[in-house]
Amino acid sequence: MNSVGAIARTPNAKHRLSLRYDDERLPFLTADQGSRSNGGTSTTSAATTHHAVAPESDGSKYLKIGLYGLINAVILVPLMISFSQIIFRDPVFQPYLADLVKLTMVSGAVHQICFSVLSTLPFAVGQVQDAGLIFLSAIATSIVHSLHKADTVFVMEEVLATTLFTLCGSTALLGVALVITGKLRWASFVQYLPMPVVGGYFAFIGFFCLQAGVAMMSGKEVKEITDWAQLTDLKSFYLCAPGIVAGIFMWVVTQRIQHFTILPMCMLTILALFFGSMAVSGTSFQDARAYGWIAPLPNATMNFLDIYKHFQPSHFHAEFMLDQLPSWIAMYFVVAFSSSLDVAAIEMALHKPLDHNAELQTVGWSNVISGLTGGFTGSYIFSSTIFSMKSGVDSRLTGVLVFALELALVMSPFSIISYVPKLFFASLQTLIFVDLFMEWIVHARKSMYVSEYLIVWFTFVVMVLWNLQAGIVLGIVGAAFNFIVSYVESTSIRRVWKQSHVKRQFKERISLLKSRGSIVTLELDGYIFFGSSVNIMAQVRKHVLLTTDELLHQRSTRSLSTSVMATPNFNSHRLHGRTSTRNNAATPANMGLMALDDMNEYLSEYSADAPIPACRTRFLVLDFDRVTGIDVTAVRSGFNMIKQMLVENGISLVFANLPKHIEAMLRLHDVFDDNDMNTNSCDNVPTKAFETLDIALEWCEDGLLAKEVPVSDSASRLLQSGRIMQLLDVLLPKGGGGSVEHVGGDKVDDVTGPLYVQTQSFEKGQLIYTCGGDVDGFYVIGKGLVDVYLPSTEHKKMGPGFTGRKRIMQVTNGGLLGDVDMILNKKHSFTAEARSNCFIFFIPTAAMDTMKQQHPNLAARFDKAIMRSMALHILEVRVADE
Repeated sequence: MNSVGAIARTPNAKHRLSLRYDDERLPFLTADQGSRSNGGTSTTSAATTHHAVAPESDGSKYLKIGLYGLINAVILVPLMISFSQIIFRDPVFQPYLADLVKLTMVSGAVHQICFSVLSTLPFAVGQVQDAGLIFLSAIATSIVHSLHKADTVFVMEEVLATTLFTLCGSTALLGVALVITGKLRWASFVQYLPMPVVGGYFAFIGFFCLQAGVAMMSGKEVKEITDWAQLTDLKSFYLCAPGIVAGIFMWVVTQRIQHFTILPMCMLTILALFFGSMAVSGTSFQDARAYGWIAPLPNATMNFLDIYKHFQPSHFHAEFMLDQLPSWIAMYFVVAFSSSLDVAAIEMALHKPLDHNAELQTVGWSNVISGLTGGFTGSYIFSSTIFSMKSGVDSRLTGVLVFALELALVMSPFSIISYVPKLFFASLQTLIFVDLFMEWIVHARKSMYVSEYLIVWFTFVVMVLWNLQAGIVLGIVGAAFNFIVSYVESTSIRRVWKQSHVKRQFKERISLLKSRGSIVTLELDGYIFFGSSVNIMAQVRKHVLLTTDELLHQRSTRSLSTSVMATPNFNSHRLHGRTSTRNNAATPANMGLMALDDMNEYLSEYSADAPIPACRTRFLVLDFDRVTGIDVTAVRSGFNMIKQMLVENGISLVFANLPKHIEAMLRLHDVFDDNDMNTNSCDNVPTKAFETLDIALEWCEDGLLAKEVPVSDSASRLLQSGRIMQLLDVLLPKGGGGSVEHVGGDKVDDVTGPLYVQTQSFEKGQLIYTCGGDVDGFYVIGKGLVDVYLPSTEHKKMGPGFTGRKRIMQVTNGGLLGDVDMILNKKHSFTAEARSNCFIFFIPTAAMDTMKQQHPNLAARFDKAIMRSMALHILEVRVADE
């Protein structure tokens, strides 16, 4: 049904929208109407022109406006009466309910004329809406209680004046706030109210409507959940049961039969059955009023101006308005949020983007005018708006007709509620209850996590058992707590396998491939706070590995129960007096690795003969590229502890991509030692920080190579002795045999080398080749360091967001350069620049072709070097998490 404007983004809501608005048996929107609704530009394609009907005559057009305007009025007028009884549900207002009902109808009429004039949608329908209804009721009840508790005795005129001035003033101020929100284009910010809290609030609206309807039918005061005990007598059952059954009946029928006439027909059926029963039983209106079926007659004939007689400034007590500020603030957010959802629902059905900020201003101005005329909060009634749109009504006259009909009923001299049974209005309130309760309590479970669904229930129960404001505040607190828990449990840290972009000689690359497991790289995401530091510490323990001998040595030198490396798993074995036999067993030759978080179990799946074996951790790299911030608790309880644990076990802690403010925070709390940032040595396990992850990994790899491969500067030694070609021979892979004298030999020396190889020296900063330059061969780095990068001018050409020079790789001793471009027979893709003084071998393409004919075995060594380098690069890329 959802005729009151509250919407739910649940699977059930989407299903109902598709059935109700896409498949209703309504007239087709003509091509001419489609053009007008889209600013005069026809959007009807040639393929769909056979659906368009002939332009209707003026008589048919006005008949349609009258028909759909009447249908909307038939639905909306009873709702306005029901809403009035909800706002003024306190028993002190009952003698004045006839005037207050008409005041609510005036407010609905004002909203309608405002939306008809100001909205960008010519078919817009706006009325007093349920979103702010409960807050108005809470404010009215609060003022009554405050006046009763005051030392001064107040007459009823003062109660009415203070209540009405506060309600209309709150409405006008709400409108001003909504206009400002739209002007500042803050419509998206008000949607930050957690959806589960809104769901609990909408469910409470339904319960509140049911409770108000039951109180109206029974004639008893039902404000708290404990007051329902008063309804156990037989008379209350007779008075309430028909209205509740009728409301459930309307909900079932409107769900099963998708047609725009169903709801009005159900309403007319209820009235027909009631008045038919009165005629059959011979019950008069006086008898029905006496028993409680119909509200009593007012004391005098009603006049239009009588609805404003209670606005007496002399009876107004402004000192009670400030107490309603919390309710007003909550009402602002809820109404703004609900209005944004209404606009979104209309936008979805219209298949046309709407300016949410402009529409929010329309809602704001409507509330300003409504408040100034003594009315109450309102917004779009999205179901009626979509109903008018789907019916092909694109005239503002439909809204004007609804306004005129509501105003005509207000100006009538009789009270509507004195002739229409209470169960009729209560059935509408029950319909609202069932619709909202099914939407937000039953069907919402399909579209929410369990924790969010519990917040819906928590918010709803707090509102029912305590009050509205407490439910919203505690619901938001619960949603915030749920976010913290979910954020902590989410994967904020993960292990990745990455390598630097340094292209080294083949022997070093093979060594790094086997020992790269010694570098543990962890990527951190999001904001690191006190809740996530524990998870980070646990992940570090999980991924850092030590040898068994080191762990046994730790156990013999100190108690693990006091160590920062102690784990619950290990200590639990000690507490229960169990000792693992594996701890005393000899370490297998092909093993020797232990995980810090499971010290009693060998990692049997790790094997030394694996292609990429697990290794004892030497470096822990923390990548902060996706980290947005950090708090002091995470620094003190997290990273200081991690540093202490790693240093004690000879593991270097390395930070990469540290934002400046995070680096300052870490330095402030002594995560870095004084000399950490000023040394390039890998000794004494320093804690270091690097600008990028690539540079950090390069530093770690240099450290591994210094430990794994004995440092010997053969390049410098051979160059100083003048044996230049012997250096190239050392860098190339071994051949299949041959002699230097034989024309087919595979050795590179001073005889064969100069035939095909050119030697070049480059100073630091000198370009070797440029991006886009012609390819005439490839290079082998004899000694030095070369940066390969994409220049900023070419980087920008890739599209928006790409700026600056992009580093591709770095090539060092023994690495090949330009080989890929040569094989692809294209221009150079990047620029190569000497990062240090370099000595480089250059093999031209023509010389390579000659070598294949004159010295095929030597050419095969070059081909093997290229193929082996590329194959290893493919393996490295496949293993790495890029």
